[in-house]
Amino acid sequence: MDFDRGGSPVIAAVLSGETVAVPQAASADAADKALRGETFVERQGVAYIWPEIVFARGGDYAEFAYTMSQNRDQVRKMLLQEFGELLLPMAYSNTDVNELAKTILGAILTFDGMHAAHKDEAVQGLGVSFEHGLRAELDRLFMANMLSDSRRRVEFLSKNAYAYRGVKNGAADPELPVGAMKSVGFLIHGSYTLLGGSRIQVTVTLEKLTGGTSRSFTASEPISQIMPVLAKQLFDFFQANEFQEWVNPQPHLQWLPSSVTRPEATATEGKLYCRGQGARLPYSRELLLASQGGNYLPGGIPPLKYGVYLVADKQRHDEQHYFFTDSSSDATGGPVRTSAGYGTIRASYWCVKGAPSAEVRFYESLYRLRRESADAEVTRALECLLLKLDDFGASDWFCGGAYPSAAKAQDFLARKGYVIELP
Repeated sequence: MDFDRGGSPVIAAVLSGETVAVPQAASADAADKALRGETFVERQGVAYIWPEIVFARGGDYAEFAYTMSQNRDQVRKMLLQEFGELLLPMAYSNTDVNELAKTILGAILTFDGMHAAHKDEAVQGLGVSFEHGLRAELDRLFMANMLSDSRRRVEFLSKNAYAYRGVKNGAADPELPVGAMKSVGFLIHGSYTLLGGSRIQVTVTLEKLTGGTSRSFTASEPISQIMPVLAKQLFDFFQANEFQEWVNPQPHLQWLPSSVTRPEATATEGKLYCRGQGARLPYSRELLLASQGGNYLPGGIPPLKYGVYLVADKQRHDEQHYFFTDSSSDATGGPVRTSAGYGTIRASYWCVKGAPSAEVRFYESLYRLRRESADAEVTRALECLLLKLDDFGASDWFCGGAYPSAAKAQDFLARKGYVIELP
């Protein structure tokens, strides 16, 4: 393509005079499914939770860790030392050591038994406390966030409700519980494990009665703080605003990871590997968009690491460019730069299959025009245009405030013979 102004052929998306249409992402089916109530939580109306919450006591991690950390010889040595410290002074005072030993042993066993009994008593009422505490904390969150009853998406069923009484009296009428439970959406149960000191771990499981699916929430906190933490998780699960799910912004692209044996490579090695896969290096815009989707969504890749990536961009110089994700990305020229000042770079990279979008081609065309222009004023206008369009490589240092808006830079370029339609 020819960048010369005048009657020469014009490049697509820059000099053609035709409006660049950046493709819009298609709507997500997930949003429609949510409206139809096909997700775990019904977002329309109120869901009811069975009023009883049972908390089962799990193991005692602190006791387990303490017991398993000692072998038989260590325990024997500890007991002998304890007995020795008690018996030796009395042996020197002509006390009947055998009788004394029996007495001391009995006292120790009694104290140990009392400690275990008190510990059991201390945790016996935890299940009831957790049940009422969880309900109270959920109500507190509704009030703290000024959510009226009409905005509640979940409620605990009253024990006076027909469904509850129907199930409890179901022995007299076997069909009654089945009909009564139609108004109940969820059942909550949980377990707790002692961690040592006042810390405790509680896991709450939310069962959806229609479909048999479940979700679990867990927290490890001092016992006085455990229910507020779990209540907040449940509250957010039911009440948090539901946003439209991620929509793949680049459905025409297919992403391929770098070589397993050479995940970091020079530009030559990276491009060679991608060509071998029938692919190419991505542009920085493509790379950043994909990384925003994460590793578990369509069209997404894992978040970018702290470092440098190979990209296909070319800005002010017709050389290999790199996308810097570390602190050097704040340097003049932005995160997309050449290797100037860095020597040979071995960078991370991804390969991608598919043609670049119209938006990517638009910015690459602007940079190509900027590289090939010999007119200083045209160059300045292009730099200002890139700055106003918030491009990666744009900098006020190159623009110098010559054009306060994209429209003014665009008008100047048009007078010079360059017709540029913005995306």
